[in-house]
Amino acid sequence: MKMKLIIIFILFLLISLFVINIERKSPPNFILIYIDDLGYGDLGLYQDDRLNTPAINKLTEEGQTWTNFYASASVCSPSRGALLTGNLPVRSGMYGDRLAVLWPGSLTGMPAEQVTIAEQLKKYNYETAMFGKWHLGDAKDYLPTRHGFDEWYGIPYSNDMDWTIGDITSTNINSDLSTSAEKWQTVGGIYQERLRNPNLLDWNVPIIRSRKNSDGTFEDKIEERPADQRFYTKRFTEESLSFIEKSIFKRKPFFIFLSHSMVHVPLFRSPEFENRSDVGLYGDVLEEIDWSVGQILNILEEKGIDDNTYIVFTSDNGPWLTYAPEHAGNAGPLRGGKGQTYEGGMRVMTFFTGPKIIPGIVDELGTDTDIFNTFLNLAGFNSSTSAHDSFDLSDVLISHSSSPRDFVPYFRNSVLRAFRYKNNKLHYVTDEFFLGPRTEHNPPILVNLENDIDEKFDIANDDVEVYEEIQQKVREFRESLTIAPSIFDKQKNKKQ
Repeated sequence: MKMKLIIIFILFLLISLFVINIERKSPPNFILIYIDDLGYGDLGLYQDDRLNTPAINKLTEEGQTWTNFYASASVCSPSRGALLTGNLPVRSGMYGDRLAVLWPGSLTGMPAEQVTIAEQLKKYNYETAMFGKWHLGDAKDYLPTRHGFDEWYGIPYSNDMDWTIGDITSTNINSDLSTSAEKWQTVGGIYQERLRNPNLLDWNVPIIRSRKNSDGTFEDKIEERPADQRFYTKRFTEESLSFIEKSIFKRKPFFIFLSHSMVHVPLFRSPEFENRSDVGLYGDVLEEIDWSVGQILNILEEKGIDDNTYIVFTSDNGPWLTYAPEHAGNAGPLRGGKGQTYEGGMRVMTFFTGPKIIPGIVDELGTDTDIFNTFLNLAGFNSSTSAHDSFDLSDVLISHSSSPRDFVPYFRNSVLRAFRYKNNKLHYVTDEFFLGPRTEHNPPILVNLENDIDEKFDIANDDVEVYEEIQQKVREFRESLTIAPSIFDKQKNKKQ
């Protein structure tokens, strides 16, 4: 009888261990889908009803739509650095007061001491890959594989770079800033014409495949130059699908940074999407991006890992309104666009889906720097101390609690042009269009974004208490931040 009880107990123990082992999941996978120059009104809540976007619709139905989510900059290189490191551009030095982004032939790039989310996840045995636009340094020492990615297939900078007009190129136009304005005056008209009427041979952008080997060495190969921009979206997506399959075969969790070059001008789409949309060329490009999202969702479901994979869909900044409506999107109800610190330049429509995420519309505050520690906490790891500007938003995603973030700084280069605290926003500097003349406001303008989303009415004199409160928050923020020297301003040979 005693022996029988022992056998029953052992069987019960074995069955319990078996059940626990089945229920225990591997660490979650992460896919970050990054769109270039997407407008707040392009996809999601405010998109054109004529667009056919079933995959994006699925993200919004099954996940969370964040309506108060921000990029850390209104142009691409600084916001990309912030997203990957969890640090504001001014804290990391990934900004420029004279050159706002990195250009081909840059001698600088994201410094090695800046820890990326890919490097952090590598510590937890993740497979990591990036597919698409980098734009954080095109010299070999600064490529994605030097920053924690096991592999990269993509372009090193924006798709409107790497051009030649006469003896002026996108590499030498800024080599000597004392002559840059004159050079731009010479080539500007031709450059603008090319963007609005793109020809594949106008750009010499390469597609590079890069890998980090197990012995720490690197393989970097230009696979195509000039790359056929019609197939960017398709190729970056197919590479992502292949990487998912390889990671599953290895039984390892993965992090994919799918960084589309579209919808940045010049616009291209693959032949099967030509004239697909009722919204014209721009709609074609958006619908191909939706196709890409659909391919990702399909493979996750087919492989049975959709319930253990988080997806974030967001943008590096707002729409480039100079080229709207034929070649760029719109900011919906927001004012301004790319290059500006009005809401349209930095507030980006953002979707989160994944295990335990409660569907719905979220009005809490979040920024691109917060993705770093949010990912770590969703995976059950501790927040990173290197990501100084990263708040953990996981409780908001899982339980709809309040966001730990209650402020947003709006930098343009090293200048704090605006500051949001809760629903109120101060404007210190504004401009009415990208690269337009700036207006300094002394005293600053105060707007309430809940009641005045398009930032028309100055209420500084109407609510003195709120005005003084946000000014105090700005002082506290400035005291907490050390602005690093610009890296972008040192990217060329000659003294800037």
